[in-house]
Amino acid sequence: MLNNVKKPKIQIPERGSIMKAEVVNPFYIAAKEILEIETDVKCERGKLSLASSKWTTQEITIIINVIGQVRGAFIIGMSSATGKLTAEKMICEKVETINELVVSCLAELGNIIAGRALSKLETVGYLADITPPMFLYGEKAYISTLNRQRIQIPLNTEIGVIELSIALEIKS
Repeated sequence: MLNNVKKPKIQIPERGSIMKAEVVNPFYIAAKEILEIETDVKCERGKLSLASSKWTTQEITIIINVIGQVRGAFIIGMSSATGKLTAEKMICEKVETINELVVSCLAELGNIIAGRALSKLETVGYLADITPPMFLYGEKAYISTLNRQRIQIPLNTEIGVIELSIALEIKS
């Protein structure tokens, strides 16, 4: 099934970014593939943007740190409504509230996406690992990626927008 998945590439906008497309693309491609497999919902990439290191969270934010030859953070954000619908699609049952099952489901989704991205990174020559996901629930928490710019990649779906934030650098 994955052989039929179109693998679009991302061109990183210029603006002094140190991120390389070969590092960002594995995360974007993995997110698109896994979301489509796990939720049976098509994802369309929205407009890319670069953001400063300082920002505030969405209602649901999953943070996974990347360590090794590539390091930084991979962040997934969405509204509560999108989070509940995503979990519903994954567990095939109605979700009324953000409970422990939903938290576990969405955190594991982030883990699966990041794991697949690491496999893709390895094929282009970078070895890395991930930390367990952190799940933040509640809007407007302040987060900083410590002077690393983030590339923002919105994935538009029928269940809402799922935003990827990627703040990675190649270890020198």
